[in-house]
Amino acid sequence: MLSMLVFWNDAGEVVGTLSTLMVRNENGEVVGHVDFEAVEDSGGRIRELCDISTAAGGGAWPEWLEGKAHDFTVELDPNPSPARARIAALVHKKSGHRRERADIEAAIAERIQKANGKPADIRDVVGGPNRPLLLDEDGRTKARTKAKRPVLPVVKRGLDT
Repeated sequence: MLSMLVFWNDAGEVVGTLSTLMVRNENGEVVGHVDFEAVEDSGGRIRELCDISTAAGGGAWPEWLEGKAHDFTVELDPNPSPARARIAALVHKKSGHRRERADIEAAIAERIQKANGKPADIRDVVGGPNRPLLLDEDGRTKARTKAKRPVLPVVKRGLDT
């Protein structure tokens, strides 16, 4: 599943993110996106994909938070898989609100199960590379307001004008 990369410094503070990374063929044509989570799960080194000089580490995160990610610190899984340590939670620096990986993954799994074999819409759970989640000042997800169509005046012109 596509995810966002999060990079942190020695203090665990988020110092950078990467939303997407495209793979191109020898002709320069885009052939797909790198699945950061699959790279991480297979034991690949995130630092080989993107290097941020101030980062002490990096890992995949199932939500897209973009600029708001810098408001968080990273908490790593205390029982890492054999392949690699994973981010267990993002903790909001100001409020202490925790964005738990386990909760996000459970919400995704529930949506997929309810979709009953059809594509599951999880955009409001994880956002997306071009549509990050909206967060309030405490690091909690805010609902997106529905875009309203503008009401425009209609001007009718008759044949005699």
